[in-house]
Amino acid sequence: MKTIAICFAAKRYWADEEALQRAFASVAQRLAEAARSLALELDCRLIQVPADGSALPAADCLIAVPMSGAVQREVLAAAAQYQRVVLYGAYIRGNADEAACEGMLRCNAAPTLMDSWAVLRRTGPRVQLALDAAGLCGALRLLRAEHAVRRATLLQIGQTEPWVISNASSPRVYEERFGLTVRQVSQEELAGLYRQATRDEAAPYHEWFTRQAAGCVEPTADGLWDAARMAWALHTLLRRYDAQGAAIACFNLLSEGTTACLGVSYINDCTPMVAACEGDLDSAVTMLLMKQLTGGPVWMANPGLQPDGGVNFSHCTAPLRCGGALCPYTLRSHHESGIGVSLQVEYPADLRLTACRVSNEASEMTIHTGRSVPGPYEAACRTQLHLQFDDPAHYLDTALGCHQVFAFEECAPQLRRLAGLFGLTVL
Repeated sequence: MKTIAICFAAKRYWADEEALQRAFASVAQRLAEAARSLALELDCRLIQVPADGSALPAADCLIAVPMSGAVQREVLAAAAQYQRVVLYGAYIRGNADEAACEGMLRCNAAPTLMDSWAVLRRTGPRVQLALDAAGLCGALRLLRAEHAVRRATLLQIGQTEPWVISNASSPRVYEERFGLTVRQVSQEELAGLYRQATRDEAAPYHEWFTRQAAGCVEPTADGLWDAARMAWALHTLLRRYDAQGAAIACFNLLSEGTTACLGVSYINDCTPMVAACEGDLDSAVTMLLMKQLTGGPVWMANPGLQPDGGVNFSHCTAPLRCGGALCPYTLRSHHESGIGVSLQVEYPADLRLTACRVSNEASEMTIHTGRSVPGPYEAACRTQLHLQFDDPAHYLDTALGCHQVFAFEECAPQLRRLAGLFGLTVL
């Protein structure tokens, strides 16, 4: 996301040109540090008011920084030219050096910020307010996620499995809501890549899943290599189309004698991309939103409701990591079919998670937080995580589908803001 920062300063307030330039340099340095932490390209400029009327450069996002009074109209005019805007309070102590902050305060930057915000906030969620470095990084991370989703390509590999009944009526629904592209890819194309895959190509995936496994129960040595070859095929297919994610009709792939479970796990754990099982496009879109926002692993799982308000979530495609740490895991067969390779990952207790789903013709989102608790291992998909939601009744009252998508961190406030950028109703 190409980002421009424009500092606005009125000459009537900043009569000392050298002092203004020093203050601008201090602000620009802090802005550059924030941009570097997010690997963002940043162009930082100073506009002195009255300005010469030069055209503003193209960018995906504007950081507008009032450095004095009497610049409100220029701030509003600049904000109108960009799709994404962050209004930043650089005058607040800690956001620049002491002399720069004092200078901006003396020049009425504080009331100008509030005056500008009071008007800009009416234009909708495209405008964010940031009052410190953490808030600035959070706003930029949010807008970067929205920008990335609008440019994304999702593959629908095969057709949605018939028991997934909560998806939108057409892929076009997702395209219209999120601006992304859904591209149909035949399952035969993925199967063809799998059949031609070599062990050398599959070796990195085989190594990732076998080197630290606590054990291997059902899979054979050849079965492990087959699953690694399928992982290579899935990863290769996504890169072939420069796609950011996929929804895979994985049960049809069982005819190849293996499963895509390891490949789905690897994509969601070790790459910037996402992969949803069972051709579930609702889940694929939800995973894309959460992955772009957090940058961490995501997991799609089935719920097993319990009378005490807890839920045992399970699936065979879990990522191996949470909180940056590798969890204990065992290599198992696929639960439903008994073939191929899947993962039985043991997630720790007292882990805070955020659950989310987009559904109802891509118009609504649910967001729930909870923590993992101990529970019995059940006759369900291999990886199981017993969860106690903070508000179990709200989870049941707002359910949008079977599958839930998890981030292994708390990100509910950010998800709400991201939902607002796409016009989604949060239930």
